[in-house]
Amino acid sequence: MINDPKSAHFIAWTELGTSFVVSNVGEFSRSILGSHFKHNNFSSFVRQLNMYGFHKINRTPRAQRTSTDAQTWEFSHHKFLRGRPDLLDEIKRKALEPDPAMKHRVELPGEVAAQLGAMRDENRRMWEQLTNERRRVEKLVGVVNRLWDVVGKGFPGSGTFFLSLFLYHQILSSNYALSPTISK
Repeated sequence: MINDPKSAHFIAWTELGTSFVVSNVGEFSRSILGSHFKHNNFSSFVRQLNMYGFHKINRTPRAQRTSTDAQTWEFSHHKFLRGRPDLLDEIKRKALEPDPAMKHRVELPGEVAAQLGAMRDENRRMWEQLTNERRRVEKLVGVVNRLWDVVGKGFPGSGTFFLSLFLYHQILSSNYALSPTISK
């Protein structure tokens, strides 16, 4: 693109050949970028340059900035030099910064890591078993409630029977549901 005579009025090497200049950014975006990239967005073009280690050199002081069409941008890379195509292979995309959470992660010795993994597996199994036991208790409480309704309708006035059934119901629903035993 930079050596293409068709784009010479938009993009060109500086006199020393250590950087290049993009002039008339708006027209450059509309007529040149679309034919070389999947977009014609100048900001995306600048982001791509930054990802490959290019740096913007400020040519226009902030107070004198003009419209996009009149702006001139200069970029440089220490391996992007006029007449040195042999250096182009050395321009690589920057590696992504590692996740800060992973930066301070400590690698555990193999035996400790294996024990930790086994403990996690056992913990998961115990939670699954606890969940299953809670479901089972809920079903049993439902059965007792239905029995309570049936017996209450079938034997009205039987106070002692209902009292013992009520106490049994309370013991079953409160104590067992709060502290189920988990077997291995």
